[in-house]
Amino acid sequence: LGAPPSDDSAVTQWYLKLTLWAVESSGAAVIKLCQWASSRPDMFGQSFCDVFGKLQDATTPHHWKHTEKILRASYGEEWEKTVRLGGVLGSGCIGQVYKGAVTDSDGKERNVAVKVMHPGVRSNIDADLDLLYLFADIAERLPRIGPKVKWLDLPGVVDEFQMLLKHQLDFRVEAKNLERFNENFKDDDEVLFPQLIPGFDPKKDILIETFCDGVPMMKWNERNMANIEKRRKMCDVGVRTVCDMIFRHNFIHGDLHPGNIFISPDGDKFILLDTGMAATYSEADHDRIVSILTAMIRMDGQRAGELLIKDSNARTKDDNKVLHESQYITKIKALTEECKNNPDEYLMQKLGEYISYIFDAAQTHHVMMNPAFVSCASAVKVVEGVALALDHNCEIWRVANPIILQAELARNGAKIGAFLGVGGVINKASEMYYTMKYKYKDFGK
Repeated sequence: LGAPPSDDSAVTQWYLKLTLWAVESSGAAVIKLCQWASSRPDMFGQSFCDVFGKLQDATTPHHWKHTEKILRASYGEEWEKTVRLGGVLGSGCIGQVYKGAVTDSDGKERNVAVKVMHPGVRSNIDADLDLLYLFADIAERLPRIGPKVKWLDLPGVVDEFQMLLKHQLDFRVEAKNLERFNENFKDDDEVLFPQLIPGFDPKKDILIETFCDGVPMMKWNERNMANIEKRRKMCDVGVRTVCDMIFRHNFIHGDLHPGNIFISPDGDKFILLDTGMAATYSEADHDRIVSILTAMIRMDGQRAGELLIKDSNARTKDDNKVLHESQYITKIKALTEECKNNPDEYLMQKLGEYISYIFDAAQTHHVMMNPAFVSCASAVKVVEGVALALDHNCEIWRVANPIILQAELARNGAKIGAFLGVGGVINKASEMYYTMKYKYKDFGK
């Protein structure tokens, strides 16, 4: 879909806008994929991202009558006595958000955001997912493409995407995710999530939460181009937040794109919205992800390659084992050796490029990529795009490396502690360390 970055002709713009209309006329699953694509000008071109960036917060809103019907069904015929709605703040592929106010049980008025599900969205998503499964099946059967993409496990990726997307169809799930994210980041005063409003229980089709005063990340960045220090700080906070989700919490925001990332006007808080999609992995899968990426951070390509092969062989049939294992490991080792010999090209500095290299090697040597690893890699690619927008000279590795290594130490310590019967003590000590690190920024340095 994307046009070359330099192609701004009238024909190209017409084509992209026509394609945008076709995507908007599709369903939530297709829109979700294009939302992610619109955050990657390095992959799809700036012309594409300029046009499709509209999907991040400006899909066509539904009529007021539907919203009124949901409010009446959820909070009674006299809902207007306690809930007051203003204009539409944004309309996404699942629902739309109003700025409003509520009167709590103490008679105090609080500014809120009210999310209302679009009509018919559930049936549309079912149709979209059927199409995605069809495309994944067709891609694996194509003569030249199929043998390569097979090892990315596209059906497995669609399975995971389906699971995450289905959770967004019930705002009560988003409410539970909000509670968990707020608990995970309760000691971090630079990260902000909306909170639930007591007395206004979330419903399947409506969610009332605190209003977070912020500016969309891209707009905030444009307004603060001259403030290098603020932009660099938010870049670091963003990278740290996503790395904490992946490596420490094993609870990852599954809908990361610039439309869901806001920054407070003063540049002190990194705000994350729309938590309906959140991923958590089994202890075994999470351990594999941490172990593989930690081996790469340590520039141990041998270990990383062996772990990727071990995971692949465990999930494929006997006749689909990895081809030329030693050659595959050599490729992974070459990647880490390049990083060793060129400090300025350190692994986490160009992580997105290196992940693509790993996927190419997987296709050549029939290494089945774990969907959990693919999902985490996609989250890393998104945060990489955000970080580069905020700071072109960002050193992603500088923020990510300590978190990954500390997470590995904590996990290994917990295993040893469980074996010795003192796991709870070790976990508590680890949490105390991170609490001190957030409250006192120089702690542990």
